[in-house]
Amino acid sequence: MTVKVEYTSDGIGIVVVHEGVVAWQDLHASISKVFADERYEKLKYWVGDRTAITKFLIDTDGARQLASLSIRESMRNPGMLLALVSPKDFEFGMSRMFQVLSEENKFKTAVFRDRASAETWIQKCLNEE
Repeated sequence: MTVKVEYTSDGIGIVVVHEGVVAWQDLHASISKVFADERYEKLKYWVGDRTAITKFLIDTDGARQLASLSIRESMRNPGMLLALVSPKDFEFGMSRMFQVLSEENKFKTAVFRDRASAETWIQKCLNEE
């Protein structure tokens, strides 16, 4: 698995791109690093791009653990936009499961099939602030 993490130059956004074969434990580890970064609490949006995943190894237990982490960390940055980009059916379905399992979190979460739609949603939400 390859993970690319890019913070925007203005410091309000992050894009985390996962590539190749990704296990939920890999996802947990990579997002935990972002949550531990001092820049996390200043973020207004996060794009999780799963477009380049070739195989996603996750089960219900893994989705629950990711949701639990999200719920806990959302308390430190309530209102942050979380856009999950998952074009393939399995990843899209697991992203929706995550969304349901983590509905207690304080993020504003949406799932998209393509990055352009996610970016349009983010800009719309930021413009409404």
